Amino acid sequence: MFIEIDTVSPEPIYTQLIKQLKKAIVKGEIEKGELLPSVRQLAGDLGVNMHTVNKAYNLLVDDTILVKSQRGYMINPSNEKPLDLEGQMQARIEDLLVDIYIHEIPSEKVKKWTEQISNELKKEW
Repeated sequence: MFIEIDTVSPEPIYTQLIKQLKKAIVKGEIEKGELLPSVRQLAGDLGVNMHTVNKAYNLLVDDTILVKSQRGYMINPSNEKPLDLEGQMQARIEDLLVDIYIHEIPSEKVKKWTEQISNELKKEW
């Protein structure tokens, strides 16, 4: 698993970690049920504080993407979803669309971006 942290980015490190783990799952680089590196190991590998990795892992547990077992954190092997997942997704899309409309981004450009990103993630709709 390859994770790259941008220490000069205004985006918090734990958020960068969450995004990269999610992308790795979607791309099939990490499989359901796969055990992740320990908090200590990943923090050491990335040169970040253990609390940062712990925060990212625990937020992913809250979203039912990871589960914590006696052996450590692993990708949730079940299809369990958080309550009101669809409502949360709809709200996030609405927030994004508001920004798109405020900045007057043409719909064709948004469609193109959606197709490109979907293809990069290897998910066909």
